[in-house]
Amino acid sequence: MIGVSKMYSEIVELSGITDFKIVNPYKSHCNCEYLLISKGYLDKVHKLNPNSKIIEINSATFLDLIESLEKLKNENIGNIEFINNSIEHLKKLDFKIKNDNSEFVKNFEYNIDSDSKFVKKILDDLGFEHKNASTIKIIPDYNLKENLDLNDIIILKTHRYDLKLVERIENRYMSILNSLNNIILGKT
Repeated sequence: MIGVSKMYSEIVELSGITDFKIVNPYKSHCNCEYLLISKGYLDKVHKLNPNSKIIEINSATFLDLIESLEKLKNENIGNIEFINNSIEHLKKLDFKIKNDNSEFVKNFEYNIDSDSKFVKKILDDLGFEHKNASTIKIIPDYNLKENLDLNDIIILKTHRYDLKLVERIENRYMSILNSLNNIILGKT
């Protein structure tokens, strides 16, 4: 049996997994051969589930999710055809977003900064380069601090549980692009 955390329940659709159950491996023991969890919780989940094979799913970017699906394929988890079709769909979606916004990204005249590796990974994937110019800061919603000056700051909502996994990734990309565009429009 494969256990998957609720946040990654769409991974079963993307990989054609049919024998699974939704579990909370972060807080309790799960009687599962495999556990699909968020990256970064391996030690915590392993302590609660020492007999389960744990596979970390990373999904900050489309490339992350593609690599996670490849991991499942390499472990013979899921249906190879489903996984290959999902990977092709994700590659097309990734290409479309980058292609549709390539001119904006290429001509973006401001420096974008973030203390978050998560946000930096998305910015790098979108193709933003470091520039010697005024800085716009992007902060993930889980990293907000009181007394923060919100001028030229974008707050990225990272875990929209109302969206499915692929939609959450797309939403993060588009939120960054739209917010940057709105800041630029406000400066002109």
